[in-house]
Amino acid sequence: MVDVTARTDEPELDPGSPPKLVGFIITAVVAVAVAVVLAVLFWLQGYSSPSGTEVARSVGTATVNGVTLPHVTLSFQTYPDASGSVNGVAIHPGGNPSWPAYGMTNEFQVPAHALVTVTVKQYDSGGTLNNPWFATVRGTVGGVATVNGKSVQSIDPNDVAHTFTVRGTPGTDPGFFLNVPLLAVGGNNQSDNGPYNTIVFSFVSGSKGIYAWNCEYPCGTMVAGFGGTMGAYGYMSGFIHVV
Repeated sequence: MVDVTARTDEPELDPGSPPKLVGFIITAVVAVAVAVVLAVLFWLQGYSSPSGTEVARSVGTATVNGVTLPHVTLSFQTYPDASGSVNGVAIHPGGNPSWPAYGMTNEFQVPAHALVTVTVKQYDSGGTLNNPWFATVRGTVGGVATVNGKSVQSIDPNDVAHTFTVRGTPGTDPGFFLNVPLLAVGGNNQSDNGPYNTIVFSFVSGSKGIYAWNCEYPCGTMVAGFGGTMGAYGYMSGFIHVV
């Protein structure tokens, strides 16, 4: 007689050990949990700007591509010495003297779907971007910024002090992106009250939510220049609250 009993070449699972898939799922869940905890800890860091949140100032309305929008303005600075002060106001509470910083705050508030005109006074030195892509102005009205009154679409990627680069946080306007490179101050005598470059640009704000901004120039320490000031919240990063 012919034996027609079904057979399989697959080994039987040991009932005493969990399947590999379950182990993978557990590992993935733990990894996600760790990432969430780290993100929450980052969010809750105790940095407090000496000037709180800068609320954009209304200056009326403006027309962009045939659409009339609210028009607001913001201003901030970039400094070579985070431990310094300007007009008696600390740039950063307990700031590290060897770290540059944005000031006088890293938190901004603007209305949704408005024309936002930003003026930056940039006091710091600079160097070469790790990625020259960030030397191009992106996401502004007309794709331009002005540097000391001159309209530019990009600057030399070897002469960048910082960038102001903005993205929506998860769940907030995923199509929004803004990048403006800030021209370095030449020479070797940069100071918090010294010569500066003035950069002006405008953009149309996105929908309501929280947007994260950061600098893409490697002005920190350690690997690729992204340690130190680059990894410490409040120096080269912050948030824009769109309301």
